[in-house]
Amino acid sequence: MHKYMTLFLGVAFLAGCCFANDSTLFPKTSYKTAVGTEYVSAALIEKTWKTDPKVDGTWPMPKPVDTSMYKDATDGVKGVITASTPGSNSKEEVGNLFDNDQKTKYCTPSATPWVQYQFPDGVKPSIVAYAFRTANDAAERDPKEWVLQGSDDGKEWKDIDAQKGIEFLSRFEIQLFKLKAAVSYQYYRLVVKANHGGEHFQLSEIELFVNK
Repeated sequence: MHKYMTLFLGVAFLAGCCFANDSTLFPKTSYKTAVGTEYVSAALIEKTWKTDPKVDGTWPMPKPVDTSMYKDATDGVKGVITASTPGSNSKEEVGNLFDNDQKTKYCTPSATPWVQYQFPDGVKPSIVAYAFRTANDAAERDPKEWVLQGSDDGKEWKDIDAQKGIEFLSRFEIQLFKLKAAVSYQYYRLVVKANHGGEHFQLSEIELFVNK
């Protein structure tokens, strides 16, 4: 009798875990990607599986992004980088967004910061696209909604591009956003309107592209 009771309890526990919607049962779930085993919230995995019903037990992979036709306008330029809130610590400051190193990141205890890049005087590159790369962990910190702005004086801003409902499927993922028309400003500002529910915001890299 004890053996059958133990078996019954075990099956009941597994059934409850499999069909429960409360992501707190499994705060972290692993999946395989091209860069190894990463971790995201169970709630985000459930949401993505529902979005892509063809997926059967496999985390959907992001589409490859080709940026070979572009050059990052911030490369080799000593621009001024600022943000509305500082990094969580000295190793996660805003300058990391433009250092071409995916192993570093800007992580800040604000879900909706702004980030600004100021080119040197007389430098106004013709930006045609931009890209984000996610950081190493915590998918709930990824940007979901934002506005990219441009300015000639750092005071009056014009909206260049706006995005809503953006999902990132893996860590260190790059997503490319093409502008409808090229723009030339000395100042560029990313204004984050929402992330995916985290108390912090983070990205590994931002690139502002010009045509080669």
